[in-house]
Amino acid sequence: MQTKHSNSRIGFTLLELAVASGMLSVLTVSCMVLVGTSYDAWNRHEDDHAGRQAGLAVLRHLTRHVRQSKSVMAISSAKDTSGSLSVTNADGQILVWDHDAGTKEVRFGMNTATDVLATGIEEFSFVGIKNNGWETTTAVGEIYSVQCTTTISLPHLSGPESITTSSQAWLRAW
Repeated sequence: MQTKHSNSRIGFTLLELAVASGMLSVLTVSCMVLVGTSYDAWNRHEDDHAGRQAGLAVLRHLTRHVRQSKSVMAISSAKDTSGSLSVTNADGQILVWDHDAGTKEVRFGMNTATDVLATGIEEFSFVGIKNNGWETTTAVGEIYSVQCTTTISLPHLSGPESITTSSQAWLRAW
C-alpha cells in the first residue's frame, strides 16, 4: 500500500498573516500622514493666497474708483495706519473707504463706509499727492493723486510675515 504524503499547504500561517498585516498597517499610516501633511500645506497656501488677494482687491477697487473721481473730500494723515478716504465721483456721490483696526476690516460705502470690502488688512493708509507728482499734502483742494498702502500679515512657523503693497491713482480732475 502506498501512503500519500502531501507537503503542499493551503492558506497562510498565522505568522505570515501577522507580518502582512503589520506591513499594510505601516504603509497605511504612512500614507495618511503624507495626505494629512499635504492637506495642511494646501490649506496654509490657500489662506496665504486669500490674504494676499484681499489686500490687492482693496487696492484695485480703490484705484478704479479714485481714477473716476473728481476730487478728494477728506483724507487721513499719511502716518495714520488705520486711514480713511472720501472722494466725490463724476455723479456727485461721495465714496468712502475706512479701516477698522480692531476688526482688521476695510469698509466701503456711499456717504459712510458700511459694507465690508476686505478682512485681514492689518494697516491701510493714504497719502495725498500734489499735481507735481511727488509732493505730499493733506489739503484736499491740492490733491491730484492718491497713494494707498495695505499691509497684511501671514502666519508662518518662523513668525508672522508682513506684506505691504501700494497703488497710486490720479484723480480725473482735468
